Amino acid sequence: METTTHQVIDPRGDILLCFPRQPGHHPQDGSTSTPPHPPDGMQTSSELPSRQTTCSACASTHDGPSRSITPISTNDGDTDPTDPSNTVNLLVSSSVLCLASQVFSAMLSGGMAEAKAFQAEGSPRPYPITLHEDDGQVFALLANVIHFQSQNVPPLPSAVTLLSLAFLVDKYDCAAAVRCQAEIWVNRAIECPDYGSFERRCDLLIFTYALDLPAPFFQISWDVILNHRQQLKSEIEFGVDLPFAKDHGLLRHDIHAAIAKRKARLRREVHHALMEPVSRVTGILVKPGEASGVKDTCRNAALSMGNYLAFLDLNNLCPWRAQYETDSFSSIIKCALEAAALAKAEKALIFERCTSPEKLPGQRSWPIPCGCKYIIKSGDSVNMAEALASSLEGALKWKL
Repeated sequence: METTTHQVIDPRGDILLCFPRQPGHHPQDGSTSTPPHPPDGMQTSSELPSRQTTCSACASTHDGPSRSITPISTNDGDTDPTDPSNTVNLLVSSSVLCLASQVFSAMLSGGMAEAKAFQAEGSPRPYPITLHEDDGQVFALLANVIHFQSQNVPPLPSAVTLLSLAFLVDKYDCAAAVRCQAEIWVNRAIECPDYGSFERRCDLLIFTYALDLPAPFFQISWDVILNHRQQLKSEIEFGVDLPFAKDHGLLRHDIHAAIAKRKARLRREVHHALMEPVSRVTGILVKPGEASGVKDTCRNAALSMGNYLAFLDLNNLCPWRAQYETDSFSSIIKCALEAAALAKAEKALIFERCTSPEKLPGQRSWPIPCGCKYIIKSGDSVNMAEALASSLEGALKWKL
């Protein structure tokens, strides 16, 4: 069964790009995905003769550019989108291709054999060029963008399409010609629920890097780090198991490690923020210059620390829990800030300097006097809930 899909990108085009494989076959990532409908600008028909096996034969059905060129099927019934006999033909302008792509510029106007054949007197028009490894539908999207055929450009392509487009942009060196439209897509995708999952965010991360969009790349990188829920990997400095290979063809080799390091840094910052209130109180547990000993322990400090650790445990914020390893940092920080706001007025989380060696209100007397009277410190009280909130807010101020 043979099917040929024709799309006119430029009615005055002089190049006929032939793609032997039907869309749905993505040699870049090895996946297959058949779209339910052809992209905008394509229709189906069964009126034209079957295609030939050579590009020159493909060109013979296009003696002149016309908007009436339509996809055809030589047999009744459904077509097999993975059948190599299926083709997509695009009528495009060589001038636009050369302006948008350095690769096509060398191919069509340089000293290469293809350029000489294209420029030779009597060469067929439109001139056929077969691109065996590329996806015809994705290239049609690229061609519509660089030919300013905005009516045929979708508001937001799928993640698979964007990744395939990124491979084409990288292959043909035409990022500058696509960048404006790519930024529009990314801004829409960031707000789109369909792109809200971690995997889709990583797809956008790759796309923004390949298209050289630094601002969206920064925003999505931060989102990936802050909202990643999978367990951290201790063998790579508490790294992150990203759903793309470290040697991904569109990313620098050190991007994967850089994200893992940022993830580890945020983990340390959050851990420090959770334990900062304890650190403020432990500074008065023993008097300066002496080794730690029971006789120098402050009863109020010990009680306050115990209450604070119980507060963390009650709110599932203990940094030694498995939950801290698997939940996203954004959920942990949100929970901690909400809990701290509710606990700011609780006396149990307010440390006050001991004023009497006798006993605390409602508590039994300790068998030894408190050592606070020997200690020089700044301030007479510490609100541990406020200290927690302040530390967490400070942890979020660092940048990638």
